[in-house]
Amino acid sequence: MFNLVFKKTKPNQIWRELEKKKYLTRDQFREASIAAKRDNRHINEALFDLDGIPRDKLLKAIAKFHGVPSVSLQKKVIASYVLNMIPKEIAEQHSIIVFKKIENVINVATTNPDNLQTIEFVKRKTGFEPKVYITTPQDIEHALKRYKSEITEEFDRIIKESISNTLAKKESAEKLAQDVPIIKMVNNIIEQALNRSSSDIHFEPSSPKIIIRFRIDGMLKKVVELPKEVLPPLETRIKIMSNLKIDEHNVPQDGRFKYAYKDREVAVRVSVIPTLNGAKIVMRLLDVKERQFNLSKLGLNQRDLQIVKREIQKPYGMILVTGPTGSGKTTTLYSMIRILNKEAVNICTIEDPIEYGIEGINQTQINPTAGLTFANGLRSLLRQDPNILMVGEIRDVETADIAVNTAMTGHLVLSTLHTNNSFLAIQRMIEMGVEPFLTASVVNLIISQRLVRKICTNCKRTASSKQRLLERYRTHFDIEGTFKKLKKMKLLSPGQNKSAEDIRYYQGKGCAKCSYTGYQGRIGIYEVLRVDQIIYDAILKDHSADAIEKIAKKQNFLSMTEDGLLKVFTGVTTFEELLRVAKNNDIV
Repeated sequence: MFNLVFKKTKPNQIWRELEKKKYLTRDQFREASIAAKRDNRHINEALFDLDGIPRDKLLKAIAKFHGVPSVSLQKKVIASYVLNMIPKEIAEQHSIIVFKKIENVINVATTNPDNLQTIEFVKRKTGFEPKVYITTPQDIEHALKRYKSEITEEFDRIIKESISNTLAKKESAEKLAQDVPIIKMVNNIIEQALNRSSSDIHFEPSSPKIIIRFRIDGMLKKVVELPKEVLPPLETRIKIMSNLKIDEHNVPQDGRFKYAYKDREVAVRVSVIPTLNGAKIVMRLLDVKERQFNLSKLGLNQRDLQIVKREIQKPYGMILVTGPTGSGKTTTLYSMIRILNKEAVNICTIEDPIEYGIEGINQTQINPTAGLTFANGLRSLLRQDPNILMVGEIRDVETADIAVNTAMTGHLVLSTLHTNNSFLAIQRMIEMGVEPFLTASVVNLIISQRLVRKICTNCKRTASSKQRLLERYRTHFDIEGTFKKLKKMKLLSPGQNKSAEDIRYYQGKGCAKCSYTGYQGRIGIYEVLRVDQIIYDAILKDHSADAIEKIAKKQNFLSMTEDGLLKVFTGVTTFEELLRVAKNNDIV
């Protein structure tokens, strides 16, 4: 029978045990009790989230109360067949892990030894006698990451099978590239990337192996390693699919192909470049049907959304979107164009490359080798009787001059710049040779943006230790000042929250749906600068970024960091994620 004398735990019984040890105060215990009830968790789990209590001592005290041994899973080596004795869904839902098997006994770790029903299920499921240990929620989460989903196991199986079949054949890379195993391998890699909502696949040759990584929600994650012998047929297969030269290995090549998967049609852009260890290949996956380009769903707050919608209806002038590569600028531009796309207007674009085809829009891709650049492409488009023009990027003086002149002659011009914020965009235009009065006259609106990961809705829960959380991030953000500003601007609902300390903050626990990251999907954080009379005068007086920023902040301008804090306050993302993006992009 189980190593437990089962009794239904009452919170006050645990409190008396911990009070004897002087591990926590009555107020701390009350805080844990409220959190446990609110989040439908066992009191043990909530206790481990408290501040200032050593987890190892707390674990031993709770273990003593329950009459079971304690265990730390962090450094335990758990055999895969042992871990998989119970389904991952059960392990995750009931916070229980099988971590060892000795003859007819299995060692089981849980945060809740009271859960007799689950432990009985484990006994029936495995056919072995469970010896129960107590552990922390953090140890359970660590162990859950060791599970492989059925999809991942199938992925590994197909890859290994394809590798062994490929390596067994003494044939040329070109011949192997046409064989079923290598075709199956490449297809499976693409399909796994699509299943995980990846934007890019990286094939990276190193000395003894090839590393394959997926970019998911902006973050690269290693998914599998392959023997280096697979690279030649793999490279050849991808080149055949992309209509590239298979015998050219010394110069970069770019290609594309379409891939049908389930009910989706995916455009795949391929870049191949020679490196010291062989060809580095990157695939960009563009799911055309999935993108709706809805301006209202990008993450703009209500005030800024109304400003953008109003400004794009102006018949002429320039709208600039700024930010680094991968910050969502193209999506923002396409979302504006979708609103403007009406029968009465002629919209033309010049892009590098065309990422998505939009019905009713005349899209042109630059081709520098054929002499088609942004500058001369824009000149040619002016002879196409356009109302609205989108220029993929203003990269040089010539393009800037033509774009400004176009905006001055009755056209609406949408474009992007690579600058850190809205104010630097003005400075950049002037540095490229556009006169300050022209910049101030033609630019209607500047949007600067970044992308932050959203908390996974499947495992979202109240963040532990609010006080510690606020103390940690007050050194990076003006939390209280921003809270008051957002309240004053009516961007936070007029509820009971009177200060940032009253807000309930959230985090993702980590689950199979989000690959145990706690995040799934991304949303924009924005700053929207409208060039009104005050900003116009500021540009003419002193066009430095710092000077314009000082003026804007007096006009209720909302920075990207402040917009990010709004999304933290409303439970969309976390302080940790906002700080990661802010530090990486120098916007703190």
